[in-house]
Amino acid sequence: MKLTLILGLMTLTLISWVTTASARYQETMDPNGSAKNLKSDYGLVDDDAKTNQSSLLQKAVNEVAAAGGGRLILPKGTYQFAKVYLKSNVHLLIEKDTIIKPYWPEGTKTVVFILDFEDTSGKGPRQRGNEFIENVSIRGLGGRFIVDYSDRERREGEGVRTVLCRMVRNFLISDLDIKDNFTVYCGLTMTPTRSRNENVKNWEISRATDGTIRNCRIFNASPGYGLVQLHGAQSLHFEDLYAKGGVTLRLETGAVGDHTAVYDITARNITSENGRCAVMLGPHSANNGLVHVDGVTSKSSTYAVTIGRGNVKKAEQARNPDAKPGRFADGCSIKNIHAIFGQDAQVKTHEMMNIPEEYYDDLRLRKVTKFFDGPSIGAVKDHTNGTYRVDIENVTLEGFKHNADKKILTPEDARPGKWAQALRKWKSDRGISVEPKKVSDSGK
Repeated sequence: MKLTLILGLMTLTLISWVTTASARYQETMDPNGSAKNLKSDYGLVDDDAKTNQSSLLQKAVNEVAAAGGGRLILPKGTYQFAKVYLKSNVHLLIEKDTIIKPYWPEGTKTVVFILDFEDTSGKGPRQRGNEFIENVSIRGLGGRFIVDYSDRERREGEGVRTVLCRMVRNFLISDLDIKDNFTVYCGLTMTPTRSRNENVKNWEISRATDGTIRNCRIFNASPGYGLVQLHGAQSLHFEDLYAKGGVTLRLETGAVGDHTAVYDITARNITSENGRCAVMLGPHSANNGLVHVDGVTSKSSTYAVTIGRGNVKKAEQARNPDAKPGRFADGCSIKNIHAIFGQDAQVKTHEMMNIPEEYYDDLRLRKVTKFFDGPSIGAVKDHTNGTYRVDIENVTLEGFKHNADKKILTPEDARPGKWAQALRKWKSDRGISVEPKKVSDSGK
């Protein structure tokens, strides 16, 4: 009966998924094909995440891949994993309400699942070629599963990601809840190869490619991070994403390094609550392709959408003296944007000249000193200064007293003056004479 129910749920999932018109992931999982159960076939123990069972899970993934692929079912329970590499043609199905806690020793950085070619040659990532994995998925079975690191306090030198996607083609991540506690790094990261090969244009893939990320949420994300970060990606679709805190869909291409850029990105139904924004475009020094987003909602976030101009970091200029400010291709579009005013946004202190002075008494300085908790500012912030064009359509605002008639805010809409001076005065007026402990929140 249990197996019949599981197979029925998988069949329904497959049918509903292949009918999604905008899907980038092309289904390769056979609902009637090979299936292994991590508990009954491999001895996985539901031990309330007391022990690190990553090696057992990795063994199962390797064996399923070696047999030609198939489904690997993780039954409901509470487990501990980290640094598990998915392999081609393996589909990890995680039963609804399963809780995964990362194996994350103090003072370290970790990731739970890695969608990348596992290099065992010893050459190191900088000497890697164009090896990749393909046709893989991590999805919920019967509903969402949970990755929970909400019990960890943010500390210098520590960081965690739920999924890192690099040299992978045709992949799906679906039905995921991440319980955060304002830690470093976004929950899901899409990134390019780390190879030093100067020309990767002729490679089949050089970054996370042909993927879909849908029905995923994060709670209590750091203002400098959020749910999804794109440093390098091609032909990805995002749908039904939610973040409480941070940025939901962060297209902030890598500030330092080779091959960073994103191309052919689509998204639908992206929501931010009590955060910075739902969608962020920040090119740094990368020349990016087209991005099309339909359906953006912000609830008590600073903005719904922010669009920034390119810039070259000092570290990148030192590494590459020829680096120039980047951009997104003209013709990008973001439409059907709705911003709802609230008083619990994560507001960067750099916004001092955009925050109405009437709200200064409502600002609460966070432990991360670059941010306040405070009022929403507007719907769309466009600071491209004409360096590239993003078409904005159908913007609505709800509950705003200020900026209600300004759907798109530009640098000209800020009050005259310098934000740093305004911040110092704000602190002085409120008797804040000692800086809180600084914690890095770079947004990488």
